[in-house]
Formats: sequence, structure tokens, C-alpha cells
Amino acid sequence: MGQNGIEFFAQQQTFQALPDIKIILELISKGGSLRETLTTLVEYIEANSEDLVCSILLLDDENRLRHGAAPNLPEDYIRSIDGTKIGPNEGSCGAAASRNQQIIVTDIATDPLWKNYKKLALKHDLRACWSAPIRSSTGSVLGTFAIYYHKPCQPSEFHKQLIEQAVYLAAIAIEHSRFEENLHKSEQESRQLRVQLTEAIESLTEGFALYDAEDRLVMCNSKYREFYNESADLLYPGQRFEDHIRISAYRGQVAEAVGREEEWIQERLSQHKNPEGSYRQKLGNGHWLLISEQKTAEGGVAGVRTEITQQVLYEQELRASLNLIESIRSLLSHYIADSNPDKVFEDLLQTLLSISDSEFGFIGEVLQTEAGSARLKTRAMMKTIQKDESQQLQSDQSSPEQEYCIPETLFEHILATGEAVISNQPAEDPRLSGFSPRYSDSGLNSFLGLPIYSQGELIGVAGIANRSSGYDEKQVAFLKPLLVTGGTLLSAYRNEIIRKKNESALRISEERFSKVFHLNPMGKVILNLNTAKLIDVNEAFLKSTQYARAEVVGKTLNEINLYVNPEYWDEIVRIVRQQGMVYDQESTLRIKNGEKRSCQCSAFLIEIAEEPLLLVMFKDVTEQRQAKELNRQLQIQLQHSQKMKAIGQLATGVAHEFNNILVGINLNAELLLLASEDRFSEEFRGPLNDIVKSGERAAELVKQMLAFGRKREPNTSWIDLNAMLSAKKNILQRILGKTITLKLDLDPDTVPAWADEAEVEQALMNLVVNARDAMATGGTLTISTQNVVFSEDHVSNEYGTLPGSYSRLSVKDTGCGMSPETVEQIFEPFFTTKPADMGTGLGLSTVFRDISNNGGFISVESQLGEGTEFRIYLPQDQGNVVTEKNGETASSQNLTVGGTETILVCDDEEMVLSVVASLLEALGYSVVKACGPREAIRIATSHLGTISLLLTDFNMPEMNGQQLAQQIVQLDPQIKVIYLSGMAEDILESTEGKHLEVVQKPVKLGILSQKIRTVLDSCDSVKK
Repeated sequence: MGQNGIEFFAQQQTFQALPDIKIILELISKGGSLRETLTTLVEYIEANSEDLVCSILLLDDENRLRHGAAPNLPEDYIRSIDGTKIGPNEGSCGAAASRNQQIIVTDIATDPLWKNYKKLALKHDLRACWSAPIRSSTGSVLGTFAIYYHKPCQPSEFHKQLIEQAVYLAAIAIEHSRFEENLHKSEQESRQLRVQLTEAIESLTEGFALYDAEDRLVMCNSKYREFYNESADLLYPGQRFEDHIRISAYRGQVAEAVGREEEWIQERLSQHKNPEGSYRQKLGNGHWLLISEQKTAEGGVAGVRTEITQQVLYEQELRASLNLIESIRSLLSHYIADSNPDKVFEDLLQTLLSISDSEFGFIGEVLQTEAGSARLKTRAMMKTIQKDESQQLQSDQSSPEQEYCIPETLFEHILATGEAVISNQPAEDPRLSGFSPRYSDSGLNSFLGLPIYSQGELIGVAGIANRSSGYDEKQVAFLKPLLVTGGTLLSAYRNEIIRKKNESALRISEERFSKVFHLNPMGKVILNLNTAKLIDVNEAFLKSTQYARAEVVGKTLNEINLYVNPEYWDEIVRIVRQQGMVYDQESTLRIKNGEKRSCQCSAFLIEIAEEPLLLVMFKDVTEQRQAKELNRQLQIQLQHSQKMKAIGQLATGVAHEFNNILVGINLNAELLLLASEDRFSEEFRGPLNDIVKSGERAAELVKQMLAFGRKREPNTSWIDLNAMLSAKKNILQRILGKTITLKLDLDPDTVPAWADEAEVEQALMNLVVNARDAMATGGTLTISTQNVVFSEDHVSNEYGTLPGSYSRLSVKDTGCGMSPETVEQIFEPFFTTKPADMGTGLGLSTVFRDISNNGGFISVESQLGEGTEFRIYLPQDQGNVVTEKNGETASSQNLTVGGTETILVCDDEEMVLSVVASLLEALGYSVVKACGPREAIRIATSHLGTISLLLTDFNMPEMNGQQLAQQIVQLDPQIKVIYLSGMAEDILESTEGKHLEVVQKPVKLGILSQKIRTVLDSCDSVKK
């Protein structure tokens, strides 16, 4: 209990008392009255709730509340409030309806809203009233729902939801009831209007039909059924429009739908759904209708059918007459404009078929035989084909010259009577006996044969067939003006044929000459011999000289500066005037862009209309000469390449043999130098040192020979020429000596080059040494770098290499220079201008080979007494980063003393074997000698002690050093191997990926002893 004695209801635990919408829906579906539905709703709520009494009041058109349902309110109270005018202070219900909001009165005795109704309520022990407006779906007030209590109280959340649900269900019931009332009233009015409309529509002289939004027939009048009599059985209410037109189409009721029913149905449905204006429809019975359709407000379609058959027939007749006149005019125009007179037959036949609506036909020309009799020659055959929605004519060209299968009886009848042949039953007509045209798929159904006259003479016969309505005299009369026109045209055709025959021979002659002249691949011109001006030129001449026709016609050859030496052209004209012709005169022509072309010129004197003309022919032989010269240069290059290859092979073989000789010389000399002073006199050490130095020079020569003969890919990378030259500056200056000044002129923008840095350095050293020798009394050596770009023509004509960007390394001296004869041979192997004790002749040839291997080329420029400049061009690529390489090479020459290990030495040369063994013994090693691989294998197999190292030559007969090492390692896996070879780099390349110890022949004692000690020590460290 709250203040003022008002009780607050506690929240209930369940909402089962809330009414369900199913209650109302079930009552509505049973067809009960509004009062029964509302009463049931109130009773349900009251039965499922405690101490409450419900009331539903309905708002009428006068804004008064009328009794709706209140089964448990006193009758006296219901009568007293029935018809109460709503207002903002008229109790809970009147205020709720007026204000359109919920009104909660917790105590009727004290609330001012109940001032006028308090006594009535308290009389029946009604103390609290909660009322809410019942709203329609649009928000307007339909009435009120009220809950009464016999004691003052405040609604709980449950009661609020109860009121809300009750108001919602009551609104559904009230709106449904009013809808039913309005619907019933509307149906009565609609029924009366429908009767009146049906009577009015039925009285129309046009056909009328109405379809609803779902395209189902609502109604149609008797005239509409009369138009569609064949499908009238389908015209009943509810029938779909598509079903009606589908059956009408397949029953043949609509002419334009025959043969294309489904396509027509889709077109008709599209017109029906989106009606735009009026259109015509031809029925199968020949009648025409004007169809007008319009969308209704409800989304349906209203259609009117008006018969216009007589109007259409009149229009057709008028159109046919106009079409005939236009066809005659067009036929005459075509004949005048058409360059092919033979087409007059096709044009005439096409016009006949179009005007008469015939399926096919023919036209023939009457000719006279040599015997004087008449014969008919077919000139045109044509049939009508259906394509899309239109008809097109197609000529039959299978046998244009044959005397076609027209029956003799037909031709004889026309020839004898001069009258048309009309046959609508051709199968039974003897005049058409045997006439079975192969260009008709449907056979012969009707036929009309027409004579064509010109000035009283029969000059042609036309035949047309298969008109749907057949042929009659009316049709013949209709076509007569066209036949008269046809006769005139055929006569004109004959005259035109005679004229064309007279012109044909001349035209053929001109065409032959024109084709020979203009289509000839050789350049040709015709000029007036008297004026020397060009009359005509062919396309080949224009293409080869790059002139336009307007630039040369009317001008002389001298005016366009065609001949480089105009005297040549004057000589050609002189010879032609004397002899009438000239053949294959060698000349040089200048074309429009200034380029010079080599040509062979021939000229002939011709006369046309007594005017002397000169026919001149030009044969461009520029490419032939260039190809011949290129072939000669390639032959020279091939011979040079073959010579270089042969010399390289010779150099390699000689160097290999020479290596073995040098091993004996150099190592024996070093062995003697190892002897102590008491065993070897000091006076001999000087000559021995000279022997060692000479051996070293010979070894360098061998290396050059091997490098020259070697064919391996260079170890290319991106190198910075400027950095390389800066790093080598001091070394180069020492090579040059004090009397020669070294000057570096390095372009800082020089791009890195793609080359083998070692080979480039070797080439540079060779050039620097040559420059030093050329400046015996001193001078200046300038080394410069620069970027250069060569075009395709430049490099192909001068250097024979690829076009592109190159880094140029230039070595220029101020020495004695060379003669042109020397320059031509400068890169040949073994060619040298130095004394025999100073030069080998392999330096520059090795430079040439190394630069070529790196994708570059080298050029030389020299004059006696003015110095020499060598230019090396190496390919470059901008944007690549060159990583500077710093390498260190062990160069220690200190002798390393060996231990007591046993070394197996194998070589097929006795001298090499002996000296190497002696040296190793001098170093303290125990040596086992084997002359050749077979003996080495035998010794390794039978030797009782441990062999620590195999020192073997690589290139030996029977088997090489690697094969020998493989077999010995199988006998003793712990043994180490060192190879001796004059071509150490080739061994490393052939055994790529494998770790091998190789010493280059001829070897120095210090290097060999270091290598042996290093290999043996590595073996000892592994064992430890």
C-alpha cells in the first residue's frame, strides 16, 4: 500500500495472462461479429487476471464513445456512459481518446478527470480506471480499452504490457470489421457499375477486352469474340493472355505468326505489356485489325480491336501502283548508272518478282540462230528467300549461260500467239509439260509467262511463279507498263553490247600494257623524248625513289636530280637516239632523302600516235652489291678465324712440350744453386742465375702461348676502369721508367664495363710495354677513359660487333709510330717489329683475343713519327654497382724444408721425373719415382711403407693424372695428391666443383716446396 491509500501491484512472475493474437485471428476466421470478438477478448483477459474489469468503447464519426464490449460492468453504468463525447477532461476513456494517449487514474474519487462521472463510478464501486486509445494502422483513434479496479491502485509493468497487448488485438479486430463493412459496400457498388459497363462495352462496334494486372481476362465483348472466332472458346474470364495468343498462333489465326509462332508470341507479349500507340494485325482469314492497347490504373491492359480490312486493301492497291511507278523509274535509273549492262536482266526480273509477290522466276532473251530460227537463252534466274522479318532476292548463278529448262511448248506458244500464259494448275497444263524448276523447294503451284516486246519485235520472255493468290488477267494488265519498259531496256542492252564489243579490243590492249607497266617490280618511267618530261611512272619507281607521283610527273629527271652524274643520263639518251635502245647501264641515282643507290638502267624508244616516247627501266642493285661486299668481308673474317684457331692449337701443343723442357732447365739450375759453396764454386752461380732468368722469360712466353691457344669463357664481372687504372698507376709508371711521363685522363662519368678484369689488366700491361718500347728516348703515355655509343650501321660497317654503349680505354704514346702495312698485321700471332731477343709476337694477338672474348673490340691508329693510339671498347651497362675486389697473392719464394715423408713422383718425361725427384730428396723427402701411370700403380700396390703424397703430371699417355690419382686413392684413401700441368686453369675448369691441388708448369722450387709442405701439414692436422 502506497501513499494516499493507493496500492501498487507487484510484478507477476509470468505473463500467461497476456492475450495471444491467435485469439483474434481464430475469431475473425470463424466470421464472428465485432462485438463477439471484443467480448471474447475482454473475457479472456479478465479470466486470466485478478480483480479487474475491462471495457472497450468504440469511437463513432461524431467523436462519441459507443459501447463495444464490457461483459462484467453493470448495465446501468454501460448505458450511462454510452455516447459520451470525448474531451481532454471527460474521464479516463474520453481523455484517452481525445488526447490520443494512455490515461492512468489511480483514484476516481480524487482525480479531476472524473469530476462529471465520479458519482456514477463510485455508485458501482469503481475506484480506479486505466484507459488507453485503440489506434488504427495509420495512427487514428478507433476507440479505447479500459481496466477498472474496485480499489485505488497503480498499474504494474505487467498491467502496462497487458493494456498494450489488449489495445493491439482490439485494433486488429476493429480494423478487420470495418474493412469487411467497406468491402461489402464496395462490392455492391462495383457490381452495379460492372453491369452498366458491360452493357456499354457490348454495344460497341469495336472489339474490346480487359485484362487485369496478372494478365488474366476480366471481360471481352461479342465483337472481340467475333474477330477471334477460331479461338473464342478460350475467351472466358480468368484466361491468361499468353495462353490465348499461343493457341491462336498455333491454330493459324494470325497470319504473321505462321511458321514463327514462338518468336511472334514473345513479340506480342512485349507489345501487350508495354503498349505504345496502335499497330496492325493480319488474321489468317485475310481480315485486318487495328489494335490499340493501354495500361489501366490497376496495372492491367485495356485493348480495342477495329476492323480496317477495306482500308488496307485500298492502301495495298495504291501502294502497288506507286511501287510499280517507282520500280520503273528505279529500273531506268539503274540501267543508266550501272556500268554492267548484263545486269539489266537481273534488275528487270527482280522488279517483276517484287511487284507480283512471286516466289521465283526467270527471264530469257530471244536470239536468232544461224539458220534464222528463234531460240530462248536464259539470262537471269532468281528466287525469294525469307531472312529475318524481310524477304530478299537471291540470284541463281549456277549455270548463267545454259539454255535453261524452259519447255519448248511454252516458248512456242508465246512465239506463236504473242500472248501471256496464265496457269494456276501447272501440273495439268500441257503448255508447261516437263517444267520442274530446281530452284523451288515447294514445287510449281502457279505460273505466269510474259512476252517482252520492243517496237513490235519479241525480244524476251519472262516467267514468274508461285504467287500465293495465283495469277489472272488483272495481274497481266497491271504488269504491262513494266513489260514495255523492259522491252525498251532490252533493246538498249543489245545496242550497248555492240558498242562494247567495238571498244573491247582497245581496252584489252590498254589494260595489258598498263598491268605490265604498273605492276612490274622493276621501276619504270615513260617520258617524252623531245621535252624529256615524265609522262607516267609505276609504283615500283615511286617506292624505290620515295617520291610521290605528283612530285615527278611533268618534270625531267634532271629537275628532280635523279642522276648523281647527269652526264650518264645524257649518254643514255644519246645512245637511244642512235640505236633505239640501251641495256644495263651502270648508274648511281640519288633518291628523295639524298641516299645514293646503285642501279642498272635500260631504255627503249617507242612511238605512240607518232609521238616519240622513252620507256626507261631501273633495276636497283644496291643490296646485291652490299651483300656481295659483306660476303667478301665474311670470307676474310672466316679465313682469319680459321688461321687464328690453327695457330692457337699449334701454340698450345708447342707450349706443352716446351713446358717439360723448361722444367728440366729451371729446376736443375735451382738445384745447383742450392748446393753449398764447398761443393759448387761461386764463379758458376752467376751463369746459373742467368739460366734461371732466361728460364723465367721462357716460362712467360709459354704462358702467353697457352693463353693464346686456350678457349675458355672469361671470368666476367662489372669493373670500374677508372678505379682499376688509379690502383695500377704506380705499377705502370715503374714499367715505363723515369724517361716516360704517365698521364691519366679519366672521365668521371665512365660507366662500369662488363669484362674479365684479369684479361683487361693483361691487355693493358701488353699495350704499356709496347708503348715503352716505342718511346726509347722518352715521351708521354696518355691513358684515358670515356663513354661511347655506336649505332647499328657504325659497328656493322667498321667493327662487325653489336651496337650499344661501350666504355673506351685509350692508350696513346708519342713514340715512333707504325706504317699502314704494319698496322694491318699488328694483331697477327708471332708478328713483331721488335728484335728477336725482345719480342715474341704474341702480345697484341693475345690482347685482341682477350678483348674479343669479353664482347668488345680494339682499334689502332698510328702514323710513322707521330705515335700510336690503341682504343679498347668494352660493353657497359649503366646502373650496375661494381664491388671493388682486393686480392692477395702469396709470393714468398723462401724455401721450405721438408721432413721424412715418402712422396711418389710420376711423370712420363724422364728428365722432368729425375729433376723433380732430386729436388725433393734435397729437401729431405723420401722419393719413389714412377715413369708413367702404369708403373706408379704397380709401385703403389707393392710398396711396403706409407706413401704420403702423389705428385703427378696431369697430361700423360694411357691415362691422365686424375685417373691415376683415383686408382691410387682407392688403394690408400689417406694419400694426398698434387698435379703438375702446363694448363692448370684448364684442369680446374674440367674438374669444377672438386677441390684439387694444381701447380703450374714450369714451377719454381719455392712455390713447389711450399705447396708440398702445405698439403702434408694439412694431412697431419686432420690426423691429430
